[in-house]
Amino acid sequence: MFGRAAGEQACPFCSGNEQMTPPEVDAIRAADTAPNQPGWRHRVVPNLYPATAHHEVITEGPVHAVQPAALDVALWRDALTLYWRRIAHIEAQPGVRCAYLFKNVGRRAGASIAHNHSQVLGLPMLPPRLELELANSRDRATCAHCDEITTAEGDGRVVVAGEHHVALCPRAPKLPFETWLLPRDHDADFLAHQHATDLAQVLHGLFGAIDRAFEDAPFNLFLHRIPGAAFHWHWELQPRTGNVAGLELGGDMYINSISGADAAARIRGDSR
Repeated sequence: MFGRAAGEQACPFCSGNEQMTPPEVDAIRAADTAPNQPGWRHRVVPNLYPATAHHEVITEGPVHAVQPAALDVALWRDALTLYWRRIAHIEAQPGVRCAYLFKNVGRRAGASIAHNHSQVLGLPMLPPRLELELANSRDRATCAHCDEITTAEGDGRVVVAGEHHVALCPRAPKLPFETWLLPRDHDADFLAHQHATDLAQVLHGLFGAIDRAFEDAPFNLFLHRIPGAAFHWHWELQPRTGNVAGLELGGDMYINSISGADAAARIRGDSR
């Protein structure tokens, strides 16, 4: 279901096509509208092909748009409310250690439906990447993410700056144009709903910068948070500007010739 741009297929995530999805389990909608009917701003349904027992799709915006930058800040502020709500709900289920939230934009990034949407699934364990990040954070005297924020402005690695959040390119990116969005304070609780409007503004600003820099390039966005741990939560965004091959897939080793500062300049749209 990725052919909506040609006008030949109905999009199951567009308003008016609610019968094409499983029944909704949550939504942000007008007060005088009924479930599984138009009138929603964001809508949550079970994934039709679940990877785990708890696997949901969050449709963002009733109007068909592929790039997240096409949605306004108010829509992203509402989307955050649903993210918090669905993560809390899933992590309250028996056997769930972590609710993992991610977003695929574009076919090359793994999206099978073009309409803006994210996914959240309940896992019985932490993903290995998060286990590694947690172990590394415990081995350090200071927080690596706080250190990135402290040095990013002087290094020219800031992409979008808000009062309480910042989007930046890390000093040692794994792949070209890797970007993080972090709370400026050492915040371990994504579900605390702190400074939501600022977070929505920085998130929207990052989406816009990525869209302008790469002309509708596909990308993946994922939330790194660890329930119950003193871990600095953050979003990671990876534009899919290249391909991974044998070294990356087989050895989990990466070659990247673009520095964090150069990547940030490209995303900001600097002339240099």
